[in-house]
Amino acid sequence: MNTQNFKALERSSTLFLKLILLVLSIGVLVFCGFLLYQITQSDALGYYRPILIGVVISTIPLLYIFYQAFNLLNNIDKDLSLTDSSVNSLRIIKVCSFLISLMYLIGSPFIFNVAERDDAPGVVLINIILLIGSFSVGVFTYILQKLLINAIGYKSENELTI
Repeated sequence: MNTQNFKALERSSTLFLKLILLVLSIGVLVFCGFLLYQITQSDALGYYRPILIGVVISTIPLLYIFYQAFNLLNNIDKDLSLTDSSVNSLRIIKVCSFLISLMYLIGSPFIFNVAERDDAPGVVLINIILLIGSFSVGVFTYILQKLLINAIGYKSENELTI
């Protein structure tokens, strides 16, 4: 496989990931619009209204994660993956992921209380999945950030050697 074919394959995979990020972002925005409509118009939400407001607020860092992932894919397309800009994008993704986990962790006692009143264990399960999922993304991003910093160090040592 020559270099041009490899570049085309690499760009098509990043284009595919960019399209996925775009579709996910649109889906999150539509979901938030639906939730906001339900929060403002429905009287039947009861104790779930603050939970839904918390979910809408937690989508702000999620959309910023999508934006930083898009920037990271642009850096990969421009062959700038081993730069401080990529490390900064990973750092922001890590912080936002831990922020989302913290938001759901702080809201957990209220969610447990509401779930106990309504006898709805599924709400607790969704909270735990969102909490663990965002924390896992944060840990994974932390590991990638450390690996990228080491790779940049090796690259700069190699450039100084040659």
